[in-house]
Amino acid sequence: MVEGMELFRKEALHIEHSPQSWQDAIRVAGKLLLDLGSIEESYIQAMIDAVVELGPYIVIAPKIALAHAAAQVGVLKNDMSLVVFKEPVLFNCKNDPVHLMIGICALEPGSHLEQLKKLAVLLEDEGVIDDFLACEDLGQLYELVNG
Repeated sequence: MVEGMELFRKEALHIEHSPQSWQDAIRVAGKLLLDLGSIEESYIQAMIDAVVELGPYIVIAPKIALAHAAAQVGVLKNDMSLVVFKEPVLFNCKNDPVHLMIGICALEPGSHLEQLKKLAVLLEDEGVIDDFLACEDLGQLYELVNG
């Protein structure tokens, strides 16, 4: 990713106020990717199936989940979505509860490394999760992730 480019497009962001099951949380992040034309609907179910089969490995850190599946299951182009859940999502794992769900789809392994590096830098700031949760609208969220 070239410096100065967006980490997330505004259309790939969502703030969810209703409590969600982990399956529905993945669906919310996946629907953003679907609406952007980045995946086929089968990819959303593949993300859910991966957690059913492998456990909650997508909960990569306290409060943060990175939902994804294999590229051969409906990925049309590289993309990422971000959903901030005001109400926590539970995966029944040590990093519960989840407040940030990142949906990722990649045509080939490693094709998102630059975006993931930028995301990691953003998320390593200790207070950033609270900043995400304080966002009241997509404009604030967009500025936070791309500022």
